[in-house]
Amino acid sequence: MTAKQDDILSFIRNKIVGVEQTGQDVFHAHGVLDDSVYSMELDVDVKLPDMQITSIEGNYRRYTTPECPKAIPKLQNAIGMCLFEQDFSRKIHRIVGKEGCTHFANLLLESCDSIVQAALYGGWQASKENSPELTRDEYLKNKLKSVPVAQNMCLAIPAVAD
Repeated sequence: MTAKQDDILSFIRNKIVGVEQTGQDVFHAHGVLDDSVYSMELDVDVKLPDMQITSIEGNYRRYTTPECPKAIPKLQNAIGMCLFEQDFSRKIHRIVGKEGCTHFANLLLESCDSIVQAALYGGWQASKENSPELTRDEYLKNKLKSVPVAQNMCLAIPAVAD
């Protein structure tokens, strides 16, 4: 095995995102990216019903250059953005990633995806237990009343098992 192949085999990356509903209309995600080179964490709050980012904080635990910490303030560029706005992902890659850090941009997008899933499907299991005849589509239709900004969006996201 060559040294280059050995380097590839020894690289490990873990990303973990946890989401909690901290208020009736606020979701909070805590994301962690840890690999053989970088280690960082991010906290983001999103407010219903507009699914708008209200706060972001980031922190490096391990980075490669003195330029890396300068990316943390660029996270603030995403405050006020709606998770369902057109080209959301592209904008995050530009205003957080390109202007700051691509790893933070990716972690922010993963955190936002997790918030969307929690906001739309978080109560599915409890609703199903209370009303066994309730279908996923009926549940989602009712849920979209509390998140009107998502009503005309493609919701082809992984569903919780019926």
